[in-house]
Amino acid sequence: MQAGQLLAALCAGGIGALFLVAGVAKLRAHDAFLGTLASYRLLPEWLYESAAWALAITETGLALLLFSGRGAFVGSVAAAALLVVFACAMGVNVLRGRTDLSCGCTPGVAGQKLSWAVVLRTLVCALCALVPCVGLALVGGLSPAVWVCGVAGGVCVYLLWQAMQVLPPVRVPGSGEYGA
Repeated sequence: MQAGQLLAALCAGGIGALFLVAGVAKLRAHDAFLGTLASYRLLPEWLYESAAWALAITETGLALLLFSGRGAFVGSVAAAALLVVFACAMGVNVLRGRTDLSCGCTPGVAGQKLSWAVVLRTLVCALCALVPCVGLALVGGLSPAVWVCGVAGGVCVYLLWQAMQVLPPVRVPGSGEYGA
C-alpha cells in the first residue's frame, strides 16, 4: 500500500516540479512565452494574451495541487489533460512541417525544437501525470509522511533530469568513447 502511494507521490513531485518551473517561467517571461504561443498559429489572434496568462497560472496551480496530496487526484487528471493538449499542439505543427518552433516548455531557456520525439516525451509525461490519480484511487488513504517524502523525491528526480539536459558530458581520460 505504501509502495503505491510512494510511486504516486514520486510522479506528483516530478510532474508538479515540471509544471511549477514552466508556470513560473511563463509568468516571469510573459512576452517571450506569448511569442512562442502565437508562433504555433492555433488560436485566434485576440485570444493569445489571455491564453498565455491562463496557461501560466494554470500550470502553477496544478503544481500546487500535485504537491499538496489532497488535491493531487484532480491535479493529476488536469495535468495529464493539459499535457495531451500540448502534445496535440506540437503534433499539429510537426505535421505542418513547422519543426523550427520551440517547444515552449520553459520560456527564457533554450527549448527543444519540435519533433515527434518531443511529442512522444510530452505524452509519456501525461502518462506519468496520471499515476497519482490511479495510485491514490487504488491505495485509498493518504499518509502525509510518505507523500512528503515521495514528492520531495520526485522533485529531486526532475531536477536531476534538468541538470542532465544542461550539463556538458563528463570526459573520462582513457575512456574509449571520448578518447584520451
